[in-house]
Amino acid sequence: MKNEAPNKFFAPLIIAGITIGFLASAYKFITAQKNNVEPEQLESKYKNIEKEIE
Repeated sequence: MKNEAPNKFFAPLIIAGITIGFLASAYKFITAQKNNVEPEQLESKYKNIEKEIE
């Protein structure tokens, strides 16, 4: 019986696909959080930080 080497073509493609999918979903998650912040929320956060610093 001849032992065949594992397929060296599909494994890197599968790993690359998983990696690209993970990075794309992380990018969507980060950008979605940035877009959901209202300006009023930011102002109140900065005011609270300024009060803590003083």
